Amino acid sequence: MADHEGHSGTARPEGQGNRANRPTPRWRADPYVRSPRFWIQLGFLLASALTGLHFHRFALSLADPALPQVTRPAEVDAWLPISSFTSLVYLLKSGVANTVHPAGLVLFTLILVMAFAARRGFCSWVCPVGTLSEWAHRLGESLFGRAYALPRLPDALLRAVKYLLLGFFAVMITGMSAEGLHAFIHGAYNRVCDLKMYALFARPSVTTLTVVAVLVALSLAVKNFWCRYLCPYGALLGLVSMASPLAVRRDSRACTGCGRCSRACQNRIDVARVRAVRSPECTACYACVGACPEPDALRLGPAGGRGRLTPFAYAVLTLAALVLLPQAFRALGYWDTDTPVADYRRFFAALSEVGHP
Repeated sequence: MADHEGHSGTARPEGQGNRANRPTPRWRADPYVRSPRFWIQLGFLLASALTGLHFHRFALSLADPALPQVTRPAEVDAWLPISSFTSLVYLLKSGVANTVHPAGLVLFTLILVMAFAARRGFCSWVCPVGTLSEWAHRLGESLFGRAYALPRLPDALLRAVKYLLLGFFAVMITGMSAEGLHAFIHGAYNRVCDLKMYALFARPSVTTLTVVAVLVALSLAVKNFWCRYLCPYGALLGLVSMASPLAVRRDSRACTGCGRCSRACQNRIDVARVRAVRSPECTACYACVGACPEPDALRLGPAGGRGRLTPFAYAVLTLAALVLLPQAFRALGYWDTDTPVADYRRFFAALSEVGHP
């Protein structure tokens, strides 16, 4: 029965309003959180954490032969880019795909191919370090009210560091003969380099903790500090991506010159002043495209025509390249290492003798 004012006789509890009128939580209103890129980042970050936990259990099972042996997760090879780069150079020189860290060779090659085909999206869509770096500067913006940008000259000098590191590794590795590469790949150091990396962080030294703390502090204050200045892997992908047929392209006829794209760019690229973004710093994050108020002014796509790759399509491409294709290699039997567990046990025992986990 309705009351005298024509409303339902059922009263709502005091303080309970219409849900449609409630303010949307700030995090849910953030376009970044609603984007496919955020959910791809979150998925790969969780997958990396699970791989790390699995590898931790594998390492612990090495300590006691009486315990059930945990299988080594081959996906940890994704954290061995130098070893994988060496494997790729050896493959090109000898025609042999080694079986020491096969998953690393597969993933490294797929990531390079993806950088050529669809820009340096690995850094802003997949890489857990890139994700944490981005979240750090977002947190820093909340804490400090802004993200700090270095002046042009120091910025250029520091950006050169990652290319110098890349050049050092590239010269060292490509300069080796096929025989030398074979000896390194099948040597004791490379076979258990994943366990060496684990030992570095399982019980970190004061030096390790200090370096990590400094990097975290810098990442809070300066946007993408690690990725922009120090990561040689990102430098390699950036150089490869410069040859990609895809690029962020600006239609000057539709552009109003508002400059929102340049302000939105996480990598300080002046998108509003170029016809096509060819900078190796572009990570295909779609921030500029999403900030543009004109639907036809910016697109990620090939030259000519109106073709574009939407964020959803980029997400599908990323999952196909880095989830489905690796499963095909696993099914074909080229995925797990041929390093005997006994080798891992011997190295683990040696670490334990000197006080490491």
